[in-house]
Amino acid sequence: MEILSVDTICLALIILIGLPHGAIDGPLLNRTNGMQVHHHVKLLAYIFAGISFWSFWVFFPNIGLLIFLIISLMHFGLGDMRSNFPSSDLNSFEKFIISFSHGGLVTILVPVFHPEKTFFIFNLLGVTNNFFYSIFLIGFLFWCVGLIVLSMNAFLISLKRQPLYEIVFLAVSCYLFDPIVFFTFYFCCIHTLRHLRSIKANCLSNKEFNETIWKTIPFFFATMFIVTSLVVYYGFYKEFDFNESLMKTVFLLLASLTVPHMLFIDGIFHKR
Repeated sequence: MEILSVDTICLALIILIGLPHGAIDGPLLNRTNGMQVHHHVKLLAYIFAGISFWSFWVFFPNIGLLIFLIISLMHFGLGDMRSNFPSSDLNSFEKFIISFSHGGLVTILVPVFHPEKTFFIFNLLGVTNNFFYSIFLIGFLFWCVGLIVLSMNAFLISLKRQPLYEIVFLAVSCYLFDPIVFFTFYFCCIHTLRHLRSIKANCLSNKEFNETIWKTIPFFFATMFIVTSLVVYYGFYKEFDFNESLMKTVFLLLASLTVPHMLFIDGIFHKR
């Protein structure tokens, strides 16, 4: 399958806008109350988690992708839930349904609506197709059930309806648009902005937030250096063309950074 110019533009946007939003984790590590560990130790543990997952993916790509998809579903879903229900007293079942419905937009609907291009990307990442066909179909069935339950809660129990309308709009968009274009829009324009807004609104003052953003600059350039090095590596030593090496780099790096990012943001930072 040919990688189009619009795909290359989208990958560039993911690199310049989407991936760096995780760079804010660097200075945030030092602001987490209750973690009585030196900042450098926390940073090394964060980096080690990313490298470990990358290494695990190299040897077990199918299981690595499955773990990445599950973690991404949780991370996207929790981020959208915090944005849409910042002060609501939701029970555990409602939280699960809302998070699963939002998180499944990218991790379940994209492969189901656009299997050819999705599995082309998966093949670049070393994944075999047969392992995932049935998983995505079962996941889509559960997602539909979750959307029905969420709709019943919204219209019968007076749960806030705006998130439901958002899910329907994004699901239709996912079906109509190219998967990489849709993912870029969701990742850069929705997830990244909501992540930054939630940190600013709930965790830091304006002054502290601005200081934190400035402190992400070294982490941003470190990310750009890693991206450039990997693109060159895959292009020159693994004989991928530029677009394929760029796509492989973006999604493998995205997977490796999402694991420590999600564990820190959802498992530690927002809880503390």
